[in-house]
This record gives sequence, C-alpha cells and structure tokens, in this order.
Amino acid sequence: MLIRLILINVGVFLALVLAQLLFMAVAGDRNGASLMREHYLMQWLRSTSDLQALLIRPWTVVTYMFVHAEIGHIFWNMILLWFGGRLFQDLLGDKRLLGNYLLGGLSGYLLFALSMNLLPGQHAGLHAGIQGASAAVLSVFVGIAAYRPDMLVNLILIGPVKLMYVAAVFVLLDFIGMGSGDGVAHEAHIGGALYGFLAAQQLKRGKDWSLGFVEFLERWWPFGKRRGPKLRVEKAFTRSARRSDEAYNANKRDKQARVDTILDKISRSGYDSLSKEEKDFLFKASDGK
Repeated sequence: MLIRLILINVGVFLALVLAQLLFMAVAGDRNGASLMREHYLMQWLRSTSDLQALLIRPWTVVTYMFVHAEIGHIFWNMILLWFGGRLFQDLLGDKRLLGNYLLGGLSGYLLFALSMNLLPGQHAGLHAGIQGASAAVLSVFVGIAAYRPDMLVNLILIGPVKLMYVAAVFVLLDFIGMGSGDGVAHEAHIGGALYGFLAAQQLKRGKDWSLGFVEFLERWWPFGKRRGPKLRVEKAFTRSARRSDEAYNANKRDKQARVDTILDKISRSGYDSLSKEEKDFLFKASDGK
C-alpha cells in the first residue's frame, strides 16, 4: 500500500509535467502553457476553500492530496511518507495506512476550509486553493508516533531520537507558520496531524477508525468486487481437529506476548534491530494471520 500511494503521487506529478510540455508546444511560451494547465487541469484536481466552487468539484477533497506542482514539494512529501509509512505499515498494516492517509487528508481539508471561511485573509484572498499530500502524510507520521511514541529512529547527523519528538517538531513548525502568509496550508497540515493523533489514541482504546473506514469503502466500492459463486472447500470433521477454548486462548496469549516483546525491542533499539523472522511475524500479526 505504501508503494501504491507513492506511485500514485509520482504518477500524477509526471502526468502534470507531461501536460505542461504539451501545452508549451501548443501555446509556444511558458506563461501560455501555465495558463492552459491551470484552466484545463489544475482547477479540476486541487481543492479550494470556496464552498460554492466545491459543489461543482466535490471530488477535489480527495484528488488534492495526490497533486503536486513543484518537484521540491513532492520530493519531501514522499520522503516523509516513505519514512513514516514504513513504520506505520509494518506495525499496523496496509488498510490502516490507507485509512490514515485518506482520513488525514480529509481532516486537513476540513480544518483548512473552516479557517479560510471563519478567518478570511489567512492566504491569498478570501478563498485559497489547496494541493499536496502534506496533510495525509503528517496524519500517517503523527499517527505512528502517537501509537508508539517511545520508538527510536536513527536520524542522520543526530543519532537515535524518540519518534514522538520528531513528529512534535513538524507540528510545531506548522503552528509557527500559521498566519505567516508563506502560501503554505499549515492549517491543513495541523488537521492531518490531529487526525493521526486522535486515531492512534482511539486505536489504543480498541476503536479502529482507519480500518473501519477502509472496510466501509470495500463494502460499497463498486469496482473490483468478485462476481459469481464462490468456491467452497470443506474438510471432513475429526475430533482431533477441534481446538478447545482453553488451547485457543492460550495460543492467543502467547502470540500477543511475542508481539509485545517485539514492540518493546523496537522501542529500545528501533525497527532495524529486528531479525527477519521477527519482522515476518510482526507483519503477519498486523494482518491478523
């Protein structure tokens, strides 16, 4: 899932670059090509705080989180997504990663739109556009940091640092940047980070927002559903195949104890300290296998 999210972001970016080149061939100059890209593509992909315009382009609350116009913007977003997404996916699985990304992006848009309409003038004019994966990426990064705050990560030139401190720096920079007029949607970043934090706290309490959201989409998404009768294979019953409740619960407790031991090892020494067997076990456990 992490690779898929990165490929979608990079694919959209490359498509926009190709479109820019084609528009330049038609318009004959860079300014004309930029206007054509703005008119024919960007306004249909990025979102806006103008609620009337949003009624015409409601899908942009999703597409905006996959759209980047500058190489620096997508580069740093994908670096952070890869860094935080690997930790998130290894511990919590593919579906929760997708749920955090999408719901974090939606939460980021919501806070951005509210701030623009309740506190106009924060950005360029009353209504501003929004694009980029930053809110969704911060949701993933802050989500895993809030779920395993004591996990150690090795930073270049710094060394081992607790993940929660790294996440706190990103959030603090966005709070400082609010109202600076730098053209960055800091409110969206904070909205995404807020969802990541709250979702992690709820997950610790047994309420799985992100997984529930993805499973809801799977139930109602019309594409990719299998049609026709499903094959069913049954195995003849034998007494030896029956497992008692006591044996099942004991196995479950042993499995959870090993998961806790591995997570403690990650907290002390980082994910890279795990053996291949421990990584495989943790991956299977996160998928419920």
